[in-house]
Amino acid sequence: MRAVITGGSSGMGRECCNLLSGIAEEIVIIDVMEPDIKDVTWIKTDFTNVDSLDELKHELAGNFDVLINSAGLPPRESKELDILLVNFMALRKVSEIIIPKMNPGSSIVNLASKAGSNWKENLPQIKRLIPITNFFDLASFCKREELNHVRAYDLSKEAVIVWTMASCEGLRQKDIRINSISPAAIQTRILDDFISAFGERAAQMINRIGRPGTPQEVAEVIMFLISKKSYWITGIDLPVDGGTSAIVNCIQFDLSQLGYN
Repeated sequence: MRAVITGGSSGMGRECCNLLSGIAEEIVIIDVMEPDIKDVTWIKTDFTNVDSLDELKHELAGNFDVLINSAGLPPRESKELDILLVNFMALRKVSEIIIPKMNPGSSIVNLASKAGSNWKENLPQIKRLIPITNFFDLASFCKREELNHVRAYDLSKEAVIVWTMASCEGLRQKDIRINSISPAAIQTRILDDFISAFGERAAQMINRIGRPGTPQEVAEVIMFLISKKSYWITGIDLPVDGGTSAIVNCIQFDLSQLGYN
């Protein structure tokens, strides 16, 4: 197995590297930050410079079996453009570069987020975003749509979920599976950014489910999705959220009294 992991130097991507160590023949980490993991190939890449990603065509030699797109930025003020560049446009660009190099039976896992769960309600805006392929049009889009950092983050993850679903059938013809996962709060170095951006409601939900998840718990799910055990799973977005989705649905539809209490 040869695997490519974007954002593999930290957080959930790093945990995926740890779990693949000793299993994969080669792990290629694409990240701006140098990894502190032994026996990996590192390609230094700035995901905010989408045009430079074309260089990966020449730096990635041979064929691959796994692509884990875990690179991402949190919702930070005044970073709307970078958020969309890294979280969606770079993810799509890297995928488009690597897919022709993927063997039959390969698997792609894209890191989305619980923040993207309202994609159905926001489809018109998502459909305006996805066709954009260059920096200048994206900058115009951000200005025209009057996005703040929170909406830019949500939109980036909504776009990941939709693009993953929309890519499923075409990739199935190549015997390549593609799925996304949507974690809720995860205990990483950027957790405070999320709590700051999403406010008291985020902190209350963490208290309600008991604790944030861990990067390893998310990485274990990714390991399942890249394994042959999940061969009949493709095109889905899988929540990895400690029950957050269930709690939100119970509140929204008044379901709590219908279950075990």
